[in-house]
Amino acid sequence: MILVNVALGSLGQISLKHGLNSIGGISGGPGALGLVSGALKAIFTPYVFLGFALYGISAILWLNILSQVRLSIAYPMISLSYVVVVILSSVLLRERISPITVGGLLLICIGVSLIGFGYSTNR
Repeated sequence: MILVNVALGSLGQISLKHGLNSIGGISGGPGALGLVSGALKAIFTPYVFLGFALYGISAILWLNILSQVRLSIAYPMISLSYVVVVILSSVLLRERISPITVGGLLLICIGVSLIGFGYSTNR
């Protein structure tokens, strides 16, 4: 369930970014009113709307996860979304990944693995 949650949240991020790229951001003019009007326009673009929908589903699933898994285990596992988002950003959005970023992603994976192994030995 946690991996599905990570996937939904990550796909939500990619969808939001793609939607904002397609409309050129949320600048609807100067000042706060321009920001609000730009944000309202963005929300109703298909990819941004899809991104929010994926987040909504993810939030509902997260409630189920919290009811069944210790928070000290579940929450660190969500950090895998950083790894998934960077990979999807590279593949789908053609963003460049630096070697130092790859190193950071490996550290995240190692950390999540250590937490998972610690959980399995401390049950």
